[in-house]
Amino acid sequence: MTFLNRVKTLSGQGAIIFLVNPGAPQPGWSVKGEAMSSRWGKTMAMLIAMGGALPVQAACLARPSSTAELAQCSTAAAAGDSVAARMLGDVMGDPTQRHYDPATALSWWEQAAAAGDGLALRRLFDAHWYGRGTPKDLAKARTYLAKAVAGGAQWARLVRAVLAEGEEPGLAADLYNGLAAEGNCLAQLRLAHGHDRGGWVEKNRSQALYWANVAGLAGRNEPPPEDHPLFENRFHYRDCTSEAYFLRQELAHNLASDLRGRVEESAAAWKPGRMPERQGPVEAPPAIGVTPVGLGSGAAAKLPDWRPLAASLQRPAGRSRLGAEDVFATVGRSVYVVIAARTEDELRAKKGRFGSAVAMDERTVVTNCHVIDEMSVILLRQGGQTMRATPSGGDEATDRCLMTVSPGRLSAVPGIRAWEDLRVGETVYSIGAPKGLEATLGQGLVSGLRTIKGLRYVQTTAPISQGSSGGGLFDSAGNLVGITTFHIRDADGLNFAIAAEDFFR
Repeated sequence: MTFLNRVKTLSGQGAIIFLVNPGAPQPGWSVKGEAMSSRWGKTMAMLIAMGGALPVQAACLARPSSTAELAQCSTAAAAGDSVAARMLGDVMGDPTQRHYDPATALSWWEQAAAAGDGLALRRLFDAHWYGRGTPKDLAKARTYLAKAVAGGAQWARLVRAVLAEGEEPGLAADLYNGLAAEGNCLAQLRLAHGHDRGGWVEKNRSQALYWANVAGLAGRNEPPPEDHPLFENRFHYRDCTSEAYFLRQELAHNLASDLRGRVEESAAAWKPGRMPERQGPVEAPPAIGVTPVGLGSGAAAKLPDWRPLAASLQRPAGRSRLGAEDVFATVGRSVYVVIAARTEDELRAKKGRFGSAVAMDERTVVTNCHVIDEMSVILLRQGGQTMRATPSGGDEATDRCLMTVSPGRLSAVPGIRAWEDLRVGETVYSIGAPKGLEATLGQGLVSGLRTIKGLRYVQTTAPISQGSSGGGLFDSAGNLVGITTFHIRDADGLNFAIAAEDFFR
């Protein structure tokens, strides 16, 4: 009998017994004579040397942290406890733990998954998808994902649906509908956005409003659904209730009042397990017709007709005087990089167009039309977050454009300052993305107040260059005074911004 076949240490109170199938070393152990080469083996040797005492039937009730708890979990895992095996994997897969051993962690998770532990399948998917403790292997990750989907795990069905949107639209719709019927508000929101835009599911704004209403009710009445970073990082839904609220407001404006009333009544009657009848007319069947702006159409997109910003967004100007550092800290997060391209292929080939945009509320940004005209793929980027944007109004003659982000959360500017209130000679700051360089701050003066063809401009010495278009010009209190638009070449300091007020008329 070898050391690994049976180890038994006795003490006055009990025994630790490790049983191993003959010829099948435990995860992470290698047999060479009587030696164990892995860190886990060394840990076990240390425990044995300590003469620890635990009953043979001891269960692993929580994630182990001490050597005694590790021994307790190993006893349970060796006896076939899948939860214990998964917990051992969690400890050894955590780089902050002194027992960190990713190869052994994978082995324990494999054992737990083989015994039917769904969380172990998630650990294995994440490890291979993101390359955590093992080389990235998307094919292997998808294998574990398929097993988790077959087991009914909500996180796995969400992730599979996300991947299927571009690969198998019908499968994506089926998965989201199944989850939505169970009350998963994330899937309900995804259906709402899908029906609003079309592409992988039929374009039907009535159906979109239906699911937005259901998601809002589910978000209030049900515990948060099981999510996954691969879903969350792409769509940024976070809170179902608030996301549904903003989406409902947006969708309701596009429906006749009688149809809106019928949809809302139908949504209020929804119960888990119930699939809705089709609400209202289908505007475009799935994967047929023109792909909505922002989703990758190869055709140049026509800008929607101009509609001014709502008066409620014209927040009063602040009066505190700040230094350059404080101005940037206050409003820098309100300015986004715009990346626009005609197709997804151009975007991947980095043949797109760079610009800037300024957030006016949680969903709306303003920019210049020349940044996004003829572009069908439009992204907003800030730090590590990237969101899709859709034009919601444009006046090419005056170069004023609005875009809506959905889903997403934007950080709006705190105040808007009137053009007439500005004084020549006061300090202003430009924030934009020249050449795509995010969050670039420039300082200058108001050098003139101009009216050109009925549009008001702030002339400034604050620097503006290619990529700054659509960015913000702010005063020393952090109020938005203009949208940086153009500069005159071969003339230093002749830069112009459309008065912020003019986006409200």
